[in-house]
Amino acid sequence: MLLCLLTSAQALASARVAAAADLQLALREIAVQFQQAYPQHSISLTFGSSGVFTSQLLQGAPFELFFSADAVYIDRLESEGLVQGQSYDYALGRIAFYSRQTLEADTADVAFLHWLDIRSDASRLSIANPRHAPYGVAAMGWLSGLGKAEQVSRYRVLGENAAQAVQFVLSGAAEAGIVAWPLLKDREDLPGQAWLIPESDHPPLKQRVALMNNASKAAEALFDYIQQPEAKQILVRYGFGLPD
Repeated sequence: MLLCLLTSAQALASARVAAAADLQLALREIAVQFQQAYPQHSISLTFGSSGVFTSQLLQGAPFELFFSADAVYIDRLESEGLVQGQSYDYALGRIAFYSRQTLEADTADVAFLHWLDIRSDASRLSIANPRHAPYGVAAMGWLSGLGKAEQVSRYRVLGENAAQAVQFVLSGAAEAGIVAWPLLKDREDLPGQAWLIPESDHPPLKQRVALMNNASKAAEALFDYIQQPEAKQILVRYGFGLPD
C-alpha cells in the first residue's frame, strides 16, 4: 500500500482518503489542483485494493473518503451504516493487455492470443487479485470470454492491487499482464506495448466515491471537487471513462 501526504502549512482540516490503486496517477494530480484551490485543507492519500479498504473500514479504519474501483464495495459499506448517505459514480475503469514484448497485433485479443502462442514455459501473466481487486475481476471476465481463464490460472501471478499488477510487468516479474489502463496510458517509460480492451468485453468497472460518517470539511470539499470539470478532465486524460 502506498501513502502520499499532501499538506499545507496553514491547514485547518485534513482529509484521510482511501483510494483504489488505479487512481495513483490521476488522483495525485487532482489533489494538487484541489489544494491550490483550497489551501486551508490538507489531504492524506492512501492507495490500495478496494476490497482490502472495505474490510478495514468495516473494522473501524478512520478513512473519511473512499474512492472504490467498484460500486459493490460502497454498497456494502452503506448497508452497514458507515456512509453518510452521499455517494456517486465518479469514473469508469478500463483494462488493457500489456506485453513487454513487441507483438504484431491491432487489438488486445489478437495480441493476447499471439502472446499465448509464443510464450515460454517460464512466462507469467500478471493480474490484480480478483478476490479483492475489481481490476482482477474484470481481467478474469475478459479471459473467460476468450475461453482462456482456466488455462492462464497455471501461470498467472496476482498483484495485491491494480498498481502492483502493473509493477510486476514493469519489473520483469511477469512478461505480460491484464491491467489498469489508467496506469499505462501515455506513459513514455513503458517497455513493450499495451492494447486497450473494449468496455463491452469485460465486466463493468463502475467506480464510486463515498463520504464516511466521520468525514471532515476537507473530505466533503474533495468529494464535491471530483465532480468539477477540471477534475473530470484529469480523469479522462489518464484513460478513465465518465459515467452518464
